[in-house]
Amino acid sequence: MTNKITKSELAEIKEKNRGSRSYTNGEVTIYWRPHLCIHSANCLTGLPKVFDNSSRPWIKPQEASGRDIIRVVNTCPTRALTYLKNCANAAGDKPKPSSDKTTAVKVQIMKNGPALIRGNFFITDGTGNLIESDNEVASICRCGGSKKKPFCDGTHLKIGFTD
Repeated sequence: MTNKITKSELAEIKEKNRGSRSYTNGEVTIYWRPHLCIHSANCLTGLPKVFDNSSRPWIKPQEASGRDIIRVVNTCPTRALTYLKNCANAAGDKPKPSSDKTTAVKVQIMKNGPALIRGNFFITDGTGNLIESDNEVASICRCGGSKKKPFCDGTHLKIGFTD
């Protein structure tokens, strides 16, 4: 899975903002959208020199290479963190051969948190109506307290939900 920001996501940030921030080291720009964050802490544990929520700014991209930043940003389950390469070879990418293989859907239950669904999927409500989801990742509420059901809004942290 890649968390490379899409054109529609960039347009949404410019249009709605919602507290979104961007941070760059010249090689890679990191976009943080706090309204999507479920505090999985993958960023904090994956690259603590760059992602440190005890300091301001909490993202310091100059502390790591573009390759390392992209590797860690790609672990963000909800795409609260996305990136854009500012130069052609920020991650040392080599062209990947195209593949017609369909990727499997993966469901991951987060400890004391939401269920994450990754892959090519559709979400429908109880009557079969399609629920809009623009990403290849969806964070589904398990605590019952979300105001954005079926999606997680982080309420599990406020109400002390545990498995």
